[in-house]
Amino acid sequence: MQAAIAEADEETLARLPDLRVRTDAESVAAFRRAAFLEKESEAGASGSEIPATYPFCWLTLPEVRPTLRRMIGCGGVLPVHEAQSFSYQRPLALDAEYRLDLIFKRSSAPDRLTVSGSITTLGDEPCAAFETVLRLVLTAGAAESAP
Repeated sequence: MQAAIAEADEETLARLPDLRVRTDAESVAAFRRAAFLEKESEAGASGSEIPATYPFCWLTLPEVRPTLRRMIGCGGVLPVHEAQSFSYQRPLALDAEYRLDLIFKRSSAPDRLTVSGSITTLGDEPCAAFETVLRLVLTAGAAESAP
């Protein structure tokens, strides 16, 4: 899926609508282990709960990566995680399919890429929204060759 990209003044926008995503048990368990959340289940929290930050992993999907790379820009730019937020209208269910809409907004002064996501059920019921902000930092080599 090719994202539509539009430029307006100091902002560049791209949108990836209607991506199908899943909360399959295996990837949720892997996410819990990587985020050191498996101890929560041992302490009484349900191991089947979807971590609030789980939707962040959908930014690594093959359908998303090309747009993310294009919006970050050419080589010599390092995306540094600056902030993220998650807002839930209802919890995500394990082994369920959802619709994900992403909007990418690149801004300058300072250079940032903000990725906003909206998660709905396949019946268009709102589930959650999230936002991730990446500060775009020139690497040493790129900064030396910049005009």
